[in-house]
Amino acid sequence: MKNNHYVLLLVTVFTLLSCSKTEENIPLQPPTADIVVDDLVRKSSLRNQEILFKIINEVGMDVSAQATFFVNDTEIQSNTFSSETIGEFEVYGMYQENGVVVTTNTETFNVLIPKRKVVIEDYTGTWCGYCPIVTAAIEDVHDLTSDITIITIHKTGSGEPDLLHFPQVDELRDAFGVFGYPTAKINRTNNWSNPYSAEEITSLAGVDTNIGIAINSELSTTNDLVIEVELVNEQSFAAGDKLVVYLLESGILQDQINYYNDDPTSPYYQLGNPIPDFEQNHGLRNSLTNLTGDAITSTTALQTYNRTFSFSVPENYNTANLTIVAMVVNSDNSALNSQFAEVGENKSYE
Repeated sequence: MKNNHYVLLLVTVFTLLSCSKTEENIPLQPPTADIVVDDLVRKSSLRNQEILFKIINEVGMDVSAQATFFVNDTEIQSNTFSSETIGEFEVYGMYQENGVVVTTNTETFNVLIPKRKVVIEDYTGTWCGYCPIVTAAIEDVHDLTSDITIITIHKTGSGEPDLLHFPQVDELRDAFGVFGYPTAKINRTNNWSNPYSAEEITSLAGVDTNIGIAINSELSTTNDLVIEVELVNEQSFAAGDKLVVYLLESGILQDQINYYNDDPTSPYYQLGNPIPDFEQNHGLRNSLTNLTGDAITSTTALQTYNRTFSFSVPENYNTANLTIVAMVVNSDNSALNSQFAEVGENKSYE
């Protein structure tokens, strides 16, 4: 399994050509090239993680072997680079083509320490009049930090079907000890209870961790979705560590029962009971792995672990509102780190 990252560089020519003139006095044109961007490029790496640079010329050939590479204007000895220092770096390359010196554009990349994204899971339903309090609490936390991954897990009650009902909700409830509504969980296994203190989450969010997660995806015109998830660990993944990948949908409008309609301290005061066309977000639609995760093959420190998933998106999903969530959990199903990305978005380690 390769543990390299690839940076593809736009080839642009900077050269002085001796121009011969034809009788029509038309100057010769230097060779040109277009940038070739691989959607699976990672522009971030961890400390001491090797990065592999590639140059693709204008006819699609890999000319890396004949190129010289420069990082922060210093020549490096090969087309690989690593650094124990965090920060932003610049790379470009030079090579000769038919006697012409070709210089690529400059690409930037980062060497970083990953930050932890806390997983918040909200077991909810449109029929649940007490559930909006958790929605409000999550919004308050999101105002304080972006280092959170939000998942809402809906269940239909005895009345009108919940449009975001997750068919395997009862399996998740059994796995994580969810007995009533609302129930909120931090990092899958810890209860987040009323009064839903934001500090319980912000104290964990954004702290240094050793696990990086990258997500890339492409959606075809026929709604075939391909997702690639890449993991890396500064140490190594432990026995029992698992990868969980979910597909979420937001922007679903449905009436929400609201027991806080007469509570002047609630943000949902006098919005109605039910609240008409309440926007339901981050709803769990599908699990692309086992519900509680697939085993991560043992890796050494800084060796990448890659998984590719294919999924045919149902016609009733709004593809513009889909989000992919990936999380690494341990043998106790506690989330160690997570990442999220919109469908079609390429998200590097952060």
